[in-house]
Amino acid sequence: MPFLHLAWTCFASSAFLAWGANAASVSSTPAQTFTGIGGSGAWWPMDLYKFPEATRQNLSSLLFSQDGLGLSSYRYNVGAGGVNVSNPVRAPETFYVSPGVYNFAKDPQGVYFLQAASKNGVPSLTAFANSAPAQLTSGKASCNGGFVTGTGVQYGTYLADVIAHFRSQGININFVSPMNEPDSNFGPSPCGQEGMQVLPNQRAEVVNGLYTALSNKGLASAVGILADESSNLSGAGNNYASWLPQVVGKVAAIVHHTYDFPSDSSYSTYITNTNRAYPGKPTWMSEVCCSLGNADGTGKGWSGGYDPSIKNALMFSGLVFQSLVLANEPHYDFWTLVSNQLGCSPLNNPSCVTSANSNGWTDGLIYYDSAYNSNKNYALYITKHFWTYKHFGNFVKPGSQRRPISGSDASKFTMAVSDSSTYYILAMNPNSGDSSLTLSFPDAACASRAVRTSASEDFASVALATKSGSSWVLPLKAMSLTTYIFNRKAC
Repeated sequence: MPFLHLAWTCFASSAFLAWGANAASVSSTPAQTFTGIGGSGAWWPMDLYKFPEATRQNLSSLLFSQDGLGLSSYRYNVGAGGVNVSNPVRAPETFYVSPGVYNFAKDPQGVYFLQAASKNGVPSLTAFANSAPAQLTSGKASCNGGFVTGTGVQYGTYLADVIAHFRSQGININFVSPMNEPDSNFGPSPCGQEGMQVLPNQRAEVVNGLYTALSNKGLASAVGILADESSNLSGAGNNYASWLPQVVGKVAAIVHHTYDFPSDSSYSTYITNTNRAYPGKPTWMSEVCCSLGNADGTGKGWSGGYDPSIKNALMFSGLVFQSLVLANEPHYDFWTLVSNQLGCSPLNNPSCVTSANSNGWTDGLIYYDSAYNSNKNYALYITKHFWTYKHFGNFVKPGSQRRPISGSDASKFTMAVSDSSTYYILAMNPNSGDSSLTLSFPDAACASRAVRTSASEDFASVALATKSGSSWVLPLKAMSLTTYIFNRKAC
């Protein structure tokens, strides 16, 4: 999608200094190296596969190209067959027929967008499962049941065979998560989605069985296992001791969700405890959605309600900053990327797409009409969340590094990212008044570009940072997220 480049008048740096900016500096020492920014392919492919091909291609571009979000991570949902799942959109087909027998013609919906991610060069591809195939669970269904002790190798073999199949097709899945949110079975039946409970004392078996299967196929070094993806930090941390020490060497990353919407102190405690117990093993944040609240993060918490505004988009951006800056994590995935939970009919009321309501859910970045099948409305609706997340997707790339920012003007909503040739300064102002950031770099830097998302702007080009002595002044518009880009060379 082309971007609108606007001409802006450059203001004198003294005007920005009058706003009361204080000095801050970018460290010469990196804090972490990033591995991916992305989101999930559940469950929207079931619907979007039915859309016109031009719309499917446009959506793929919006998600995976640099003109769109530029995602570097995509999570493909390996379906369990949807047995006893009442919502067909959340019931992806399964490849599993019987042990060693598969039908890879199933799930063309999910495979289409997995292929699109691969064709667009998304480097981090994860296969994740909400449940084992129904035949392998305790209830012989895709939800309201649990993992059956003693089936670890059988289940692991299925996942390894699926991954080997896709890799043979040139789709290089390089991570696998065998138990997404194992702390719930998502019952009672009929269920709203797939889910399989895996008790803490069963989780090591799941990892061991999968690792054995990957090893047998020569994939153990190419495909990392992610575990355990519990829904909240407190539950995850409390259960690690009962299973993780047995398999920590077989896990590529300790992966969690944040549906408890932790405070900064709670998140820090989780990170400190996990790093102390399992040194050298990274933690990843791989799923969150669905909160109302304010731009500065106050009032956040699990909640229904659709809010496409810049206020809510900044609140979710704050969650990304919390994971990447406070928790020092190298990887962040949002939940479902695309949603039909508008809570209103855009054909009956076009303005409802940009207005908050209590009927929908804030669980996507792009939305579509849930009644598309009857009214043939195949439009895609982009919220402010798309444009704010684009700052992270476009500029926080695998292999780039975060450089801590220190000083009186440093903020938990400000992040410096560097690669070999460029600095990217992502700075959010969740307040009702304009401000600015005065920043110095450890080596040469020259302002080259700036883009901003605010109530009235969508990733719009704005005026460059201005030089003030040996520092740079970065204006921060009220209620906005701005990325200032600097070449790592003298002007």
